Amino acid sequence: MEMEKIKKIHYNLPQLEMSLVRAQLSTCIWGRGTGKTEGPGAEFIARNAMDMPGSLGGIVSITYDKLLNMIIPALKVGWERMGYKENVHYWVKKAPPENLKIPNCYRQPDVNTHLIKWYNGSAQLLISIDRINISNGASLAYIYADEVKFFPREKFKEVLLTLRGQAHLYGDQSCCESLLLTTDQPTPGMPGDWIYDIEKDSDREIPQLILAIQKEIFDLNEESHKASKRRKKQIEKEIDMYLDYINTLRIGLNYVSRASTMDNIHALGIKVLENLKDTLTPFEFSLSVLNKKPSKPENSFYHLLEEEKHGYYAPNNDFIDGLSGRTEKDCRFDGDLVWELPLELGCDYNVAINWVTIGQEKDSSFDVINSLFVLKPKKIKDLVYNFDKYYKLKKKVNNSVIFNFDHTAVGEDAKSDISFADEWISELTSKGWNVIPNYIGKSSGHRSRFYLWQQVLAGDKQLKPFRINRGNNIDLLISLKATVTKKDRKGDFEKDKSSELKKSIAPEHATHGGEALDCLVWAKYRPMMNGNNSFLLATSM
Repeated sequence: MEMEKIKKIHYNLPQLEMSLVRAQLSTCIWGRGTGKTEGPGAEFIARNAMDMPGSLGGIVSITYDKLLNMIIPALKVGWERMGYKENVHYWVKKAPPENLKIPNCYRQPDVNTHLIKWYNGSAQLLISIDRINISNGASLAYIYADEVKFFPREKFKEVLLTLRGQAHLYGDQSCCESLLLTTDQPTPGMPGDWIYDIEKDSDREIPQLILAIQKEIFDLNEESHKASKRRKKQIEKEIDMYLDYINTLRIGLNYVSRASTMDNIHALGIKVLENLKDTLTPFEFSLSVLNKKPSKPENSFYHLLEEEKHGYYAPNNDFIDGLSGRTEKDCRFDGDLVWELPLELGCDYNVAINWVTIGQEKDSSFDVINSLFVLKPKKIKDLVYNFDKYYKLKKKVNNSVIFNFDHTAVGEDAKSDISFADEWISELTSKGWNVIPNYIGKSSGHRSRFYLWQQVLAGDKQLKPFRINRGNNIDLLISLKATVTKKDRKGDFEKDKSSELKKSIAPEHATHGGEALDCLVWAKYRPMMNGNNSFLLATSM
């Protein structure tokens, strides 16, 4: 099978530099709209597949549904631009036609469920952090990991253990055992802030040397167009020598590229930039567009929260593996949903954002299975609509919802005539949910919540273990990790909620999400603490 006629591809400057440097360890920390996935990501995969025929690489995402619905579609755009067509040059999650007699890749899996297969025998294993078992036993020649700001270090290390060679097949090529990481700037508290350690150890001189050599190669190619046959042979030898030198320089090279949306403004247009500035907060614009590095939080309110200890992943693998194309996510994607049990809700109500945290009490644990939010101008009715849409099928099995709320849900107006709680109950009821209201009284103080969270997260024996679905609560976990304490007027600590008032903080990463979870956890765990004298003493001081 032959490729179509070579066509020109437009790259912005950061994309061009990545293509030319092509280090063995490459990291893109790029802002929005810079073309991370369809640019460096697509090229990294395609070039490795072509340079190492029959190799097996890996593509990694935080969750498998994001891999299917976001990453692969963006890669397809990049491959199409390069001239590679689906079902002609590559096949996603299915075997190529038998009559093409395409050979297997190195240690090819028995099934194609988690595979992209190429016409020259190469393939990529589709891996996600929430389905880490897919990579078990694999031996990968290269790995592309997208949106690594969401990747917990320890989980990603498990994937990196599969990057162990095929060097016996591909010799000293620098693309063998190569790694490409792409992401925009991690916000404070994100699990993927380990990329800053990679950046700290990156090399700044060798990439410049490679670019200089690439310029020499370009000049030689230009000269070759007008050169004599004898000179052309000399030029070919010189270029081969330079390419060997570049390959040697790439081996072991750690290259980190930074780019802002401004680097792609000629392609996006000034209008896109103006729209981003109008719709994003100053913090989001600084982080996601200008790509400025944020500061790290200290004095965490939820200081005992550990994702490895309290977090879990629970994709519904049987359902997901049966999907053939892009499918909007709903409760069928969740393997931890117990359809026969009611859903338990804790909410936060605000002009800028409305949150709902969703839990279920299982036999051996209390699990926060999901969380949803809507930003202004959307309101409670929009959030209820999203909740109902997500759990519509579950409603047919058990339509009960325990709605937990405190005095803040009844002391303010939601739509000038009914309270927040009334609106939630009314909207849920109108959509066929059986709402069980649970009024928990006056909102608890920060000291009381802090000590309750300590008991919950420390694993108090009289409490059911607390767990949180990491795949479904990414923004909630960021909110929790970024929530800090401050001293009140008496010199005691309290939750610092100033982020809720700052336009420099994205609402979904301010303390609103934690407030919603506080309500759910207080309603569930506070009654269990009756009789615990140390807790009662601590919260009464």
